[in-house]
Amino acid sequence: MTVSRFSFSLFALGAALLVPRPDAAAADSFVSPPSGTKLTFAAAFAEAMAQSPALRVIEADVESARGDVLTAQQKPASELTFSPGLRRLRDGDTANHEFLGSIELSRTFVFPGKRELLVSIAERNVALRQLATEGLRFQLTAAVRRAFAELLTAQGLVGLRQQQLESAQTFQQAAAKRAESGYASDFEAVKSQGDVINAHKLLGAAEGGIAAARVELNLLLGREPNAPLEVAGAIDEPVTDRPLPELLSLALLQNPSLRVQELQAEIAGLNVRKARLARKPDFTAGPALELSKSEQILSFNASLPLLSKDYGRGELLTANAEQRKVLAETERLRREISGAVAKAATELTTARAQLALYSPVYLDQLKAVVAQAEQSYAQNATSLLIYLDAKRTYFDTLADYYQATADVARARAELESAIGAPLATPAATSTP
Repeated sequence: MTVSRFSFSLFALGAALLVPRPDAAAADSFVSPPSGTKLTFAAAFAEAMAQSPALRVIEADVESARGDVLTAQQKPASELTFSPGLRRLRDGDTANHEFLGSIELSRTFVFPGKRELLVSIAERNVALRQLATEGLRFQLTAAVRRAFAELLTAQGLVGLRQQQLESAQTFQQAAAKRAESGYASDFEAVKSQGDVINAHKLLGAAEGGIAAARVELNLLLGREPNAPLEVAGAIDEPVTDRPLPELLSLALLQNPSLRVQELQAEIAGLNVRKARLARKPDFTAGPALELSKSEQILSFNASLPLLSKDYGRGELLTANAEQRKVLAETERLRREISGAVAKAATELTTARAQLALYSPVYLDQLKAVVAQAEQSYAQNATSLLIYLDAKRTYFDTLADYYQATADVARARAELESAIGAPLATPAATSTP
């Protein structure tokens, strides 16, 4: 029972912002939310778990592997052979016939240790597929979290662009009134119209982004790609900063792909032992009884294959080579994971530092300045340049803020994907 390499495409797999996984029982008892209800992350996770065909495939693989364990535990069945016949005896011109038959009971005895080794390999195959289920749940949660965060960010950006369009239209109306009163030049009217056009373009781009994010999340939820969908909740949750050595230790301990690789290395070692035991012959033995009218013969038969000196050497060489290959791949994976964790941790630190520049106090001040500029411009108390600069600064800064928020989400996603486990989330905060 040589084990094939179990491919984990979902472990290399990119990932996302992750909160502690909701109870899997929620996925089993999933009920579709009412139409028009804003979806939370917990509800999205439950729906994805319930609708994921990949998860059902791996769960079926687990059941199949458990069947292999039962098969490996079975002892060879005894064999009963019955051979009836007639014996013809000639005595001169006379021929006599008498019954002749034999009954033989035989059983194959497996060389000690072989069956136990096959059971160990089969049990590790079960553990391998259970790890696949665990890893798929983590990665599916990560994918849903990333798509959820992208859609939530896109919704916020659409709201910002709608506000920008309303502001541009208000500016256009004010510019028209100022022109009628003789307080504005033709440039002001043309400029206001250009701002409206630009706001329409930005709003269209934002709506395109929200449509793309909605399709991605709908596919993960098993819905139609263009089904209506709106989410609600926090874009990011704060986590306690951890030193890099602690993150590396966590990754080497919990990363599902590395745990799978280590289990494959263990199975490769068992396959080497299996190849060695294959050169130890099994034997068949059992009693036999020959019956005739004149005699009964009881005997004991045994058969043992005569193996050549090179028997099983090819399988042993292959198993040894496979073990060396798996061990080398395990070491390579450890190094790749360590590098990915270090890189992702640095990127997350940088992204958080950039997001921290947009303090709530500064954003509130910016909003107040824009409101004051709008009021002053409407009362002809400020110049066009000051008004335009205030509006441009406001919308550009908020757009950069949303981008910085999304960058933190992506960087955290990369770190959690590299670690293979969610980061602790002691509390949740919402974005302004």
